[in-house]
Amino acid sequence: MKATVTVFLFLSLFGLNFSLYRKHIFVKEIMTWKNAQKYCREHHDDLSTVNKEEALQLSSNPENKNAYFWIGLHMIFNNLENWSWSGGEDQKTDYWDIQERNNAVEKCGCVSRHTAKLHNAMCIHYFPFYCMEVFKPILVHQNKTWDESLNYCWQNYIDLVSLSSQINMEEVIHNTITSQTAYVWTGLRFMVGHWFWVSGDNLQYKTWSTMGEPQCPARNLHCGALDGRRNIWQPKDCEEKLNFVCLMKP
Repeated sequence: MKATVTVFLFLSLFGLNFSLYRKHIFVKEIMTWKNAQKYCREHHDDLSTVNKEEALQLSSNPENKNAYFWIGLHMIFNNLENWSWSGGEDQKTDYWDIQERNNAVEKCGCVSRHTAKLHNAMCIHYFPFYCMEVFKPILVHQNKTWDESLNYCWQNYIDLVSLSSQINMEEVIHNTITSQTAYVWTGLRFMVGHWFWVSGDNLQYKTWSTMGEPQCPARNLHCGALDGRRNIWQPKDCEEKLNFVCLMKP
């Protein structure tokens, strides 16, 4: 019925001193826009709010075989220039496809899988869709091993943080300036010959040092930490005690 597409984005909120993650979950079942919204609000937070970067990433999901998928965009006041997000976010909609927003009957927003751009469609159409869950990153000022950090996040929050885009990196770096250690643990781990995020997130975005991704790190360097001063990931001894970043529900 659904599959998690591990796309995260930090949203800087005007007037607030924290940021939020969005996680998108693909639901294969086709529904009308209204029913998709109802489903997302019952099982997650809401229909997905997406920016241009996210639309491109979500469109490349091999799980989706349909030409279009619903997102949380809808027209208000029967005004072709007035669109709003189901979750209420202030997210720009500046990536409409050619000749879209030209029919006031088509009041719901979707994304074309082929162009990764916004389309408006009649809300009674049946498309698959993306739901979103929203999280807040939090720096924990405790020195723990990687395993201890993971268990702490699981017990007290949601998970160790994943860094799947440059925007994520920049925001985490900004939020870890008060770290008491030079490095902070992330959810990055090496096992069975591969680096991966413990949450199952996409590892397309990478920012290792100039030496490149460690293909076969020493046995004691199987855990990934963020070096906020040099803006890189670094393999570290999993037994080293560092501050760490968890995800929590806001």
